[in-house]
Amino acid sequence: MQYQIKWFVLILGLFFTTQKTCCQVIQNGSHWWDGQRLYIAQTGDDGHILMQGESKDMGGDKFVLIPDGSSSGTQHYKLASAYEQGWIFIRGNAGWRVDYVCQENLHFLAVRNPTGDCVHLLTMTPDDLTTCLRRQRILEHRDVSWMLQNCLLDTHYLGHFSKPQIRLMRNEILARHGWRFQSTDLQEHFGSQPWYQPVADNNSIKLSLIELTNLQMLKSEEAVGDHNRVRYERSEEDPTQWDSVDSVITVTNEEQFIKALGNYRTVQLGADVHLNLSRILEQEDKFCGVPGRAWVTVVERDHNDYPVIISEFCNDGQQLTLKHFQKLTIRGEQGASIEVDPRYAFCLNFIDCWECKIENLTIGHTEGGTCDGGVIGIVGGGYISISDCDLYGCGTYGLVTHETNQLKVSRSTMHHCTYGIMELYSSYGTKFEDCDFFDNKEFTLIGVSDSEETEFRNCRFYDNWPEAALFQSNQPIRLYNCEIYHPIIGSRDMLITPDNDCTFSDKAHFVPKPKPNANVNDNDNDNN
Repeated sequence: MQYQIKWFVLILGLFFTTQKTCCQVIQNGSHWWDGQRLYIAQTGDDGHILMQGESKDMGGDKFVLIPDGSSSGTQHYKLASAYEQGWIFIRGNAGWRVDYVCQENLHFLAVRNPTGDCVHLLTMTPDDLTTCLRRQRILEHRDVSWMLQNCLLDTHYLGHFSKPQIRLMRNEILARHGWRFQSTDLQEHFGSQPWYQPVADNNSIKLSLIELTNLQMLKSEEAVGDHNRVRYERSEEDPTQWDSVDSVITVTNEEQFIKALGNYRTVQLGADVHLNLSRILEQEDKFCGVPGRAWVTVVERDHNDYPVIISEFCNDGQQLTLKHFQKLTIRGEQGASIEVDPRYAFCLNFIDCWECKIENLTIGHTEGGTCDGGVIGIVGGGYISISDCDLYGCGTYGLVTHETNQLKVSRSTMHHCTYGIMELYSSYGTKFEDCDFFDNKEFTLIGVSDSEETEFRNCRFYDNWPEAALFQSNQPIRLYNCEIYHPIIGSRDMLITPDNDCTFSDKAHFVPKPKPNANVNDNDNDNN
């Protein structure tokens, strides 16, 4: 018992000493997900927050948050019922404290019991109910060890596990950092794990915010009586079984490439392999009537989960559209490339895809683009990354996104595009890092419409069409350590430079020296 008290005091101390949150208030209209219901915040004239929830199968509910001041940078609320009967459908009782935690790019509401433990979580999200449910389903089948370290656990997720399993999950968080256990069964269990390396002093262990919060959630779940726990069965269809899991398939031609596409796999183009996808996209018999493929005029979004490979009509040919893919990586070995012929086509087009990656590829068009069609198009979905790629015209734009969340582009170039560099529509959390944008024309080069949290870090903009505005945005754009050589900036008032470390110059045709290990070598390195 004495050890349990000491352990609890240590963990509670770790939690509160690492809480360095910025003081935030819940914004009207913001979305909050607890694993089962999506809540929309509605601010009243009295300052109270009505959290109106909806779910797919269990209907809606609501509760109230009453502002209760702030301390140490954390906004506090009190939990209250929205019903005369006093019902509260989330885990918690009237009067319990609710903290708005904003730290390490996490925004969540933590419902705390009288002892200070977190017992219920609601995570802020830009998504709708359908997208939240789809992501929750994917997370249900992720590796538990990965979840413990990288994802906030909610009561719905924990409902899939038994009490003994939850005990092991709680202690695994500590074991991953080398915690020395006194319980014999825990010593034997974790001692048999190859990754377990006990430390000399448990007090030296430092946990992340996610781990600390999950530790408390697991502890509170263990304390709930079995008759009060809500248990959930995993969905019958395991998304990891749609295709081979974590397989790597190397391809050398277009037909092999199309055949290899699937969930939870890496499709790798061999060294110096050049694929012209138009060679197979124009063959109707390869798509029409083939399971998992489609030949259509216009792709429509739907709520299905299975992946579809589509040859989609685009005025002067066909484009490849990938729909509902999960954790697909398309990667190239040295010198590999992908191109298409039609001027109106995207080289790669993604619709409602999640956690997909494009790596180490040169991608572009064989002919000049007009009016429509770019290099990469993304509609819906999220957590997509593009890294170490060279995206070139004559696609009209290097990148076009619609309603996409958390796209990251790193160590890549976009150049020789005929209408502009990119267009971002109603997207959230788009990040660019260590990228070069050059020799693009001819209208607004970077258009950002209703897209929040757009950011450029260590990026360079140079030798682009001088008569076009570089930025046009109705939302703030953050720039960190960027070099901008362009005479017409455009929406200058929307550009935020928090560190004041950006370079602005009106030298239209200035060409800086290539970055080390750059994937594109400029022909003109004259800096005059």
